[in-house]
Amino acid sequence: MIIQDVPKEFQPKYISTYPVYSSGKNIEEIFYDYFTKEKERIDTDYVYLPVFWTSYYIINNYGKNIKRLLDWLDNIDTTKKYFTVVQYDSGICVNNLNIPITVFSAGGGGKNNQNTFKGKAITYANLHREIYEGSSGDFIIPLTCQPEFSRISLKKTIFCSFVGRLDTHFCRYSIFNTLKRDKKFKFVNNVNIEMYKKILNSSIFTLAPRGYGFTSFRLYEAIFSGSIPIYVWYDKLCLPFQEELKWDKFSVIIHSDDINKLPKILEDCNINEMQKELEKVRDKFKFDSTFSYILRKIKRNIET
Repeated sequence: MIIQDVPKEFQPKYISTYPVYSSGKNIEEIFYDYFTKEKERIDTDYVYLPVFWTSYYIINNYGKNIKRLLDWLDNIDTTKKYFTVVQYDSGICVNNLNIPITVFSAGGGGKNNQNTFKGKAITYANLHREIYEGSSGDFIIPLTCQPEFSRISLKKTIFCSFVGRLDTHFCRYSIFNTLKRDKKFKFVNNVNIEMYKKILNSSIFTLAPRGYGFTSFRLYEAIFSGSIPIYVWYDKLCLPFQEELKWDKFSVIIHSDDINKLPKILEDCNINEMQKELEKVRDKFKFDSTFSYILRKIKRNIET
């Protein structure tokens, strides 16, 4: 496999602080290590484009000062086919949407121009916010980090929980306002990471609504902690490995418009069976498995 030579400024040294238990590398840096180590045994006609998109965007005012990268992308050899891996919610930003780059996206976002790369301004609950509604990635991969979210041996004493901010997407306000009076649902706004781990590991179900981007770390934190995830989506449904995994066997997928139906849906769930299925697929969301998934796609010339 050929790895595209990338100017060092597009691979900046940046230590991620999110999530707080992260060792500091974003998805791009993690998979760069994988591909650098394994490139000699990878047989593909796709060229790997190892831009550290998330780190570069963050240190350049969250994608507002990226002209140098855009100009460089305008000049890559378009007779070649590229693939890249990105964590950033909005995917990658290019001037020319016809650049042949296939995007493996952890945050959900795909290839965008500058208009769709930035969030859409909206107002709800007297708040002015931006949410991402651009294109989705060509292939969705898990939004995880190193080290893996902790699995703790605790009894599942909480029926359903949500720990986190409500203001990153209006669907979260809808969830809270619809379910807050139901005692089966536990909402917590702000706790330290150790308590957060305890709550997820003690929950039968975990609400994992989208935020600014199409997905969240919480979806995979629930999976790793053995809690059945409830993915609440809006605009675009972004789940990894949909052609290989039957998500409805181990999770609940629901559009934000249908959140009022959730109590009945959960009441009808076969919890024991879903927990068993969750254990079967848990390792599918680890980095080694994701790397193997990407290899399968690029070796097949990205036809499926």
